[in-house]
Order: sequence, then structure tokens, then C-alpha cells
Amino acid sequence: MYQNPKSTKQEIKLWAFYLLDIGIVVGMVMIASYVTKLFPLSPTMEMLYYIVSAVFGVYLCVRTPKHPTDRNLLVLFNLVKADKNNYHSIEI
Repeated sequence: MYQNPKSTKQEIKLWAFYLLDIGIVVGMVMIASYVTKLFPLSPTMEMLYYIVSAVFGVYLCVRTPKHPTDRNLLVLFNLVKADKNNYHSIEI
């Protein structure tokens, strides 16, 4: 028997990973494969570049303690998108 989801914004989880996280890591490896076709690299450097790209993809999926609901990908996107002409003072 199928159950209705509690929310339409739920993330799909496959085994221990979320579907979006898998997509981000696979996307980073696909970008790495495209870049290696553009620039001739030795096989060891190419493998190292794949590993660095996969690790960076995992970093983009991690959620920090300061933003437990947002991935680092969204935090970096909001940082780039932020208006640089406005200043908001932070009161402590």
C-alpha cells in the first residue's frame, strides 16, 4: 500500500543519499570529463582532477551547522546573487 507524502517538498532518498546530492556529484564529474576533453592532461592528473571534482561536489552537498536546511551550493549561489550595494549591519 502506498502512503501519501507528508509534504510536496520532501526530498527523495535512495539508500543513504538524497537524489539531488547524487545529481550534484554526477554533474560535477560530468563537467570534469568535459574539461578534460578540452585540455590535454596526463592520466594521473586527469584522475586527480576527477577526484577533486567529486570531492568538491560532495562539499557542495554538505549542510553546515549555521544553515542546516540549505546545502553549500545554495549558500554559494545566494552569496554570488547578493546585492553588493546594500550594507546591512549586524548587531551583536
